[in-house]
Amino acid sequence: MRNADKLLSLPKLAKDDCFTFGCNQCGACCRNRDDILLTPLDLYKIAKHFGKSTDEILVEYCTVHEGEVSKLPCILIKSLEYRKTCPFLGKTGCEIHSAKPAVCALFPLGRMTNTETKELAYFVQPINCGNKRQSQTVQEWLGEFSMIEEEAFNILWHEKIIELVAIIKEIYAQNIFRDMLPNVLLSKIYLDYNPSLDFDGFMRQFNANIAEMLWLLNGLKDEISRNVAFHPMFHGIGV
Repeated sequence: MRNADKLLSLPKLAKDDCFTFGCNQCGACCRNRDDILLTPLDLYKIAKHFGKSTDEILVEYCTVHEGEVSKLPCILIKSLEYRKTCPFLGKTGCEIHSAKPAVCALFPLGRMTNTETKELAYFVQPINCGNKRQSQTVQEWLGEFSMIEEEAFNILWHEKIIELVAIIKEIYAQNIFRDMLPNVLLSKIYLDYNPSLDFDGFMRQFNANIAEMLWLLNGLKDEISRNVAFHPMFHGIGV
């Protein structure tokens, strides 16, 4: 939490603001990392890059755990045990450079999402690598990996996280569906995609998947409400 607070206090950059950073391709940002969190779009892009399904990428390169607070599935890149590096780090650098996850494409920038104003704020992370000879605007840096086009997804993604978490917490408060929901959430949010389509194709699938997931969760919540009112087991009586 202290680290998060430190990042929040960093000066914010507008898209036409300049910052100095040049990558020396030292690979330091690809070593000893267990915090590269993937969004559904990140997983989709990697799957498309390799011509594989999202399920195959998940099994081969990722780990999954349940968010301690959100209770949503969280997907992280799995480091290679024998050398403690990202599995996509090759002899000449990143092997998925054109499809690298947002957190990697942004580096050394970080960003924060304000779901109320639907705005993103950028900042330069405190780092010890790279050089200070290269200067560029935030806009120029984002443009290299189509990050500007994907801003709409990032804002929508955080909005949907808030919606999903609110309903899941209500459901889990009754201590039911705990065995069923994690796999359904993982499948609908991250895996149920045809990764051969472009960004617009991804967005159509994402919106459909999230709408279906919210419909299911709201249905479960309504069912719980009815059972709480009429079923004796929800009043501690048992059956």
